[in-house]
Amino acid sequence: MLKKSTRFFTSMHFGQKLFLTLIVLSIAPLLIIQQTLGHFYENQIIRAASDSTLSIVKANNSVLDSMMDGIETTSQLMLDNELYYSVFSSLDDLSVGDMLRYDRMIATEISKQFSTSSDVASTYLVTSRWLFGSDSQDFPITLSGAQNAGYIQKAQQALGLPVWISGYDYPNAIGSDYLSKKLPLSARRPLTMVREMHFQYYSEGTYEKLSDHAEKPILVVQIPEERLRLTYLNSVNYPGSIYGIANSDGTVISSDNSTFPIGSLLPEKMLSCFSSSGHMICSLNGETSLFCYDTLTDPELFSFAFVPMHSLTQNTLSYSRRIQFICVITIIVLSVLISYLLSRTITKPIQTLTNAAHRVAGGNFSANTPVPRGGDFKILTESFNHMEQEITRLIHENYEISLQEKETKLMALSAQINPHFLYNTLNTINMLALSNGDDETSELIVDLSEMLQYTFKSSSEKGALSDEINWLSNYLCIMSRRYGDLFCTQMDIDEELMDCPVPKFIADSVTERLVPKFILQPLVENAILHGFEGMKNGGILKLTIDLHHELLRFQIEDNGKGMSPQELEQYTAALSHDGHVGISNVHRRLSLLYGEKYSISVQSASGQGTRITICFPPYSH
Repeated sequence: MLKKSTRFFTSMHFGQKLFLTLIVLSIAPLLIIQQTLGHFYENQIIRAASDSTLSIVKANNSVLDSMMDGIETTSQLMLDNELYYSVFSSLDDLSVGDMLRYDRMIATEISKQFSTSSDVASTYLVTSRWLFGSDSQDFPITLSGAQNAGYIQKAQQALGLPVWISGYDYPNAIGSDYLSKKLPLSARRPLTMVREMHFQYYSEGTYEKLSDHAEKPILVVQIPEERLRLTYLNSVNYPGSIYGIANSDGTVISSDNSTFPIGSLLPEKMLSCFSSSGHMICSLNGETSLFCYDTLTDPELFSFAFVPMHSLTQNTLSYSRRIQFICVITIIVLSVLISYLLSRTITKPIQTLTNAAHRVAGGNFSANTPVPRGGDFKILTESFNHMEQEITRLIHENYEISLQEKETKLMALSAQINPHFLYNTLNTINMLALSNGDDETSELIVDLSEMLQYTFKSSSEKGALSDEINWLSNYLCIMSRRYGDLFCTQMDIDEELMDCPVPKFIADSVTERLVPKFILQPLVENAILHGFEGMKNGGILKLTIDLHHELLRFQIEDNGKGMSPQELEQYTAALSHDGHVGISNVHRRLSLLYGEKYSISVQSASGQGTRITICFPPYSH
């Protein structure tokens, strides 16, 4: 196998050997480096994304921690309050009317103390006789419901310290079937703080405290799941990411995804990470994902985020492609440099031929490529120069043939009908019309006769500008008679263009203002047939001829139906094709005669008419 490969390589031409060497030197290292760097940077970016996501989870937990610390601090400040102390120190002696009055006062006081916390939805004080400040639409409560919820027992067990309760179903806890049916799932599982309030009041240098036998009310503060969700919503912006919060029992208390609905239990593998912080790669729903987690210490809440690995890699594609592009460029530059150092005598003729090819591609066939000394490149360069000469000759021949074909077609058209026969026939018809008193028919015959005389007068493709205008005037007279009151014609022609003397700036050898014959009629005909389509009268066809920047400018404008942007685009594109035969023929003729000195523009809008403007040099030999 090795011998065959060696023999095959030896039999190749030097150019083929060089090409194969470049392939080996560039492609093979490129593939190896690309794969290595791709994996390296992908791992680096995944690691960075893991650290970043974990930082986000920790930051969100800090927000939650601040939220709950603020609530605990507010509850601590409530302990030293004259109103609370006076009410609950004499609770057993209060009548129903007294408790109603104090209920309104306490509700106002609680509202003031928690006014800075937008996260709290419900706050009230629970006693065995009365529920104070329980005016909440989010979590409506009754005294019996509060007593059945288990708040009192948990708060009393804490001996005045705040206790956070989560993961329970609020309607079931208070025994409300009505709320079970009314409240959505997210509103049924609030995060709740309870605290036994040992009220005191500083008076005359001493603290007055509730007596041991006095009932200590239980403060209940409830945070809806929605407020928890707002702390992390859209914080992890990877597509398909999942974020949630669970308590120490593994019950999900907040979630932004149906994969872990509120009230569900976390898998055992996730619970094993409780009371810690970090990240790892695991499988979720059969998909490899990044798992980031962090635990609050007080209360114990477990925040977690899942990010699909494909989302991480998608975000790294642009970065990886930039790295790969740099590697490709480096390998190519290195390969070119090595090739240049190995054989400058070969690369120089190749470069010379490449430059020559670019020159030819740009349309320059006039320069001969320098021929190197001897070798295969001498034959190749000589063949290239010969090709340039042949292309130049063929272009000139084709150009001349095209001009001859167009001239021949025009002459053939003129010769198809015997001019004298037509003139005699039209004169006969004209005399008959006059003898019958039909002046209108006579005028039409005269217009047609003058048009035919101009058509047959010369075989040249060019004619005098004044003759062209007269021919067009006759044509418009015939068309206006044909279509009745459909349109009227307005002509605005610079009088100097119609005078016989030649302006001073014109060369002495130019004696006539010559323009290509029959260039206006197709444009005018198109305006009549298509521009006024659907109109019964009121059409205006305006023809303007003047000098503009030393160019002869023709403008044909109508007030017809116009064209939409899509129709205008199609019309403009059809100029170079056979979609509009007459107009495309005018465009090709003028392009061939004047090249870059000729221009055409079409302006149109639906319901606002169309304007066609053509410009070309005003005088020709």
